[in-house]
Amino acid sequence: MKNEIFEIEIGRAFLSCRSFFAYRYPGDTEFHYGISEGYLEGIGTPGFVIGMFSPYKPIITIPYHHDFLKTQNPLGKLYRMPEKSTTYEEYSREVEGIIAAIKAWEGKKVVAARVIVEDSAVNVPERFYELCQRFRDAFVFCFATPATGCWFGASPELLLEGKNGIIGSMALAGTRAASTAEPWDDKNKEEQKIVADYISDIFHRNGLISKIGATFTKKAGLVEHICTEIMGIRDEGFGDEVLVMKDEGWLERLLRDLSPTPALCGYPKDFALNEIRRYEHFDRGCYGGFCGPFQSVDDFRFNVVIRCAAIAGGTQVTYVGGGITGRSEVAEEWKETEIKYQSIKL
Repeated sequence: MKNEIFEIEIGRAFLSCRSFFAYRYPGDTEFHYGISEGYLEGIGTPGFVIGMFSPYKPIITIPYHHDFLKTQNPLGKLYRMPEKSTTYEEYSREVEGIIAAIKAWEGKKVVAARVIVEDSAVNVPERFYELCQRFRDAFVFCFATPATGCWFGASPELLLEGKNGIIGSMALAGTRAASTAEPWDDKNKEEQKIVADYISDIFHRNGLISKIGATFTKKAGLVEHICTEIMGIRDEGFGDEVLVMKDEGWLERLLRDLSPTPALCGYPKDFALNEIRRYEHFDRGCYGGFCGPFQSVDDFRFNVVIRCAAIAGGTQVTYVGGGITGRSEVAEEWKETEIKYQSIKL
């Protein structure tokens, strides 16, 4: 799988702060990569798309072809790396405050995240290779722009896929150690149902008829999740004037409605975003956002940016989180984030 030209070009791009991307589809043995002098705002040009956690920040495309690049680095920095790890005491205050808010305001779920900040001199190509070897069934990625910084990860979660006029997604929630023999508990099943209902509702609001697949347990490294595949097909009753599947604007509106999902943010979305802003004193950046290749509105695949880390200089920041509901307990939630951290730790 190793490619000497890839190693040289990506290494140079990282050192010179140029935009680049690399990704490998689940189960594949081949990977794809590209380098650009800059990036574009929005979706429409074929390239590698990056959406951040905040639905209010721009979506970025690193174009496949330099000919399409009209402007370089137009947005400035959109992400500030955290300087210190989240302590157990800080996390405990966050989770306890969120549980109280859920019970007082009848919220359903909020995702509480934490960061682990470490000294780490990362060789980007080598890290990408290692993730590809360890996580054969994940969407493995690394990317960098001057706006977002440099990120890498191995995502088990599809956000949105377009192929031959069919839209695909998945509800992935609930977390426990892989190969657990017991049935899923009520807390995790409740989390998963919230995500599945949310995606189905967003599809309907954007002119799609959702078809819900079977629910199964999906393994992702050291952990496993409850997963339901969801397909969306065009609702002819909406009419061409409402839904134009060939329109990139429609796709961007759907993505902004969908992301971040309850699996990475919570539900209701506005309630969850407010609680996250209240308790978290770090920038989530691309964690909980999405990334992936885009050719056209009929050919794209965006995965959620999870099991991920950001790097700059000699520092690595790993992001992990978990869904908090009225049933949550601080110690158990911290344990879940520790398992997730060990799953991606290199």
